[in-house]
Amino acid sequence: MRAHPGELSYGSSGVGSSTHLFGEMFKARTGINMVHVPYRGQAAALEDLIGGRIAAMFPIVPDVIAAVRADQVRALALASNSASEILPDIPHLPQLGYPDLVASAWIALYAPAPTPAPIIERLRGQLDALLTSDAFVARMKQVGIEVERMRVDQFAMFTQQERRRWAALIESLKLQIE
Repeated sequence: MRAHPGELSYGSSGVGSSTHLFGEMFKARTGINMVHVPYRGQAAALEDLIGGRIAAMFPIVPDVIAAVRADQVRALALASNSASEILPDIPHLPQLGYPDLVASAWIALYAPAPTPAPIIERLRGQLDALLTSDAFVARMKQVGIEVERMRVDQFAMFTQQERRRWAALIESLKLQIE
């Protein structure tokens, strides 16, 4: 990619998506100049990656795990602070000398603010039971998802850090997201 600045392209699931923002972060941190090609979702970008019409993409693992396992695409590195149980042989970017090239997709369960405390506690208990279920965790790994649980206070801190980090990236790159 460095040998062909601006000649190679990376696909994303659309302007302003996490896959677009991470691609821009990758470019800024590595100094590699690639052209962004926005798609309407990861499936179309993956199709073009498999077909050789784009050189790279920065998807979340579940979007490409089947193609990786079928040897249609090759995972080069993971944007993770630690090794993956799902793709244990793939190096992570901090391991390759890029300590700040880390991102993850995450999902949270929210309830309306006035929800009574007993209902919140019941939901938390049921969610915790699901997230610690061996069958659920195994199924998630099959589809490329690693389950990580956080306490409420940890999650609140995590979401604040994520907001600041991504806002700073957008500001520093002067990205125009419409």
